[in-house]
Amino acid sequence: MMKRLLNILFCLVAVLAAAGTLRGQESQRKIEELNAQIRKAEEEISISQRLLDKNRKDQKVNQNELKLIRSRINNRNAIISSLTKQIAIINGDISAKNRNIEILLAEEQRLKREYGEMVYAAYKNSKTNTFMMFLFASRDFNDATRRVAYMRRLNQVRRAKMEEIGEVCRRVNAEIDTLNSRRTQLDKTKDTRREELAKLGKDETGYRQAVDRLKKNESKIAAEIRQKQKVKERAQQEIRKIIAEESRRNSATKRTAAEEQALTVLTGRFDQNAGKLPYPVRGGVIVDHYGVHAHPTQKGLTVNNKGVNIAGERGAQVRCVFEGTVTRVFFFQGLNNSVMVRHGNYITVYSNLASVAVKPNDKVSLNQVLGTLSSGDDSDDYVLHFEIWKETENLNPERWLSR
Repeated sequence: MMKRLLNILFCLVAVLAAAGTLRGQESQRKIEELNAQIRKAEEEISISQRLLDKNRKDQKVNQNELKLIRSRINNRNAIISSLTKQIAIINGDISAKNRNIEILLAEEQRLKREYGEMVYAAYKNSKTNTFMMFLFASRDFNDATRRVAYMRRLNQVRRAKMEEIGEVCRRVNAEIDTLNSRRTQLDKTKDTRREELAKLGKDETGYRQAVDRLKKNESKIAAEIRQKQKVKERAQQEIRKIIAEESRRNSATKRTAAEEQALTVLTGRFDQNAGKLPYPVRGGVIVDHYGVHAHPTQKGLTVNNKGVNIAGERGAQVRCVFEGTVTRVFFFQGLNNSVMVRHGNYITVYSNLASVAVKPNDKVSLNQVLGTLSSGDDSDDYVLHFEIWKETENLNPERWLSR
């Protein structure tokens, strides 16, 4: 019975230790993921500020500046959200640690009471020579052997009880150390969140001030933006037509078995680079996201973006994100020059180029320069419109790009 009880107690300590370890590992994994999101957002904020500083030639506020400030605000909110989630995780860990400590402390007290009772019983036995009486009371030699073995087991149980108390004490101390560490981490995270909230307030104040400076010509600017948006949407429709035509042409092309194999291999390699493709504009930042969403700066205006718009420096080089073949070079009002590159069954489109450095049928490599953005005064001219397609299926470039 005593042996069974000891096994149960050891199992309880082991289960508590294992549960604490697994929870700690899962919490740490989640926090590392959130910290990775924070690092990415901080990098986007830094890039946005650098672009604002380099591209601003005078005090005149433009839409691209507003988009960059709005991007910084969005990333700041993302950081605050990640920190808030970390605080919730750490608070949960602290609560779990407190519960574990309470259980272990109660177990420690119970074990100490039991051990105390055993020691007291052994002391009484030693005073009354109970052991010798117990031994001499044996019926025969075999009975005496059994009684000696019993006393040995009793001593082993006492030693095991001492070891168990020591193990529980060590576990309590480890839990307390971890708890204190988590509380320190919680305090630092809360301080960081307060700092980010203060920075967010400054960014939002700057955004409101920039908007106020634009209000003098608000109706005129809004009309211009809506007109530009209509022109860009028509250009995107034309790109979709070209994509459909390109896909039909690709399907109708007769190839050798070797060419088909090469096409399949290239498609597979592009597939494997989801979330790993470099930004086509080095040091660029996304200011208009993929899909249907509200316009970044104009209330009441909805955007249906088939790609992403990436702000870069004036005259920035635009580079190919993966090896492939240039299939089209074309021009549309609203998106200026465009380059289309095929990568097996995938297609990338780079629009709003001021100059083009390639021509149809050119083989291009990763990071090869395809053209440049404008170095003029119009802020819209140094924003790349970038799309990814799998034949006629439009894809979200943000799921493919990585810093």
